Amino acid sequence: MRKNLLGFAALVAAAAMLLVPASNAAKPSGPSLLVTFSVASTSASGSSMPYGTPFLVSGCGYGSSYTSVVVRSPEALSFAGQSPSNGCVSFSNFSTNAPGQYEVDAYQDVHGHSSLVASTKFTVS
Repeated sequence: MRKNLLGFAALVAAAAMLLVPASNAAKPSGPSLLVTFSVASTSASGSSMPYGTPFLVSGCGYGSSYTSVVVRSPEALSFAGQSPSNGCVSFSNFSTNAPGQYEVDAYQDVHGHSSLVASTKFTVS
């Protein structure tokens, strides 16, 4: 009887370890996604930005699979892609068009499916 009780207690303890999340474990942060504007090209008056102002989309923390970046702007949907170099990507082929909100999303192949891995937004006035 005592042997069965010890076996049952060990089984319950093992099951509890599987069910309780490791909340104190370090969680890896996801990929970053940053938008930067060239200082030389942002010589607009006030807080507005001229049509066609180039911006750089970059970030690190990506896996080795091909990365696609999609920019949704008030007037267009633009995209580009590349394989990360040392986990980092950099795209310099985007520019502003109309005032409004811009959304930048990065996608990578995760377990055979294209998955959103990073996102950021900015506003042009």
